[in-house]
Amino acid sequence: MMNFKSLLFAPILLLISNCTTQSQAQTSENGNNTITIGINKTAKIPNSKINLEFKNIVEDSRCPVDVTCVWAGIAIVDVKANSGKETANFKVATRDFQPKNATKSFSFSGYRFTLTDLKPYRGGKEESESVTFKYEKEE
Repeated sequence: MMNFKSLLFAPILLLISNCTTQSQAQTSENGNNTITIGINKTAKIPNSKINLEFKNIVEDSRCPVDVTCVWAGIAIVDVKANSGKETANFKVATRDFQPKNATKSFSFSGYRFTLTDLKPYRGGKEESESVTFKYEKEE
């Protein structure tokens, strides 16, 4: 016979385990594949051998939320990619910016990745650091 505590904690344990094992990959409704990765976290690209790790934010000079700036600024993140024995590090930016050799996209192991979002926004609400990439298989 099960005791009351077991019945009470079983659903809680299921919720906790589900939260930690859910994939961080998301596919948007319009068919564009996107993946969101938390800082110091790794996410697998579905149907591939590719893993991306969001290492850190190298620079963030973006204009704060609700402020009008002369220059929009730029944020640059450090991303590590691996696929089997192939590994590479990339500096990816919120926009292409030649003076810093920064680009918004990179290619790795047959896929093209484009940075679409970096959180938190300066001066915005408190959020965990995360980066979102759109990805597509290269022809």
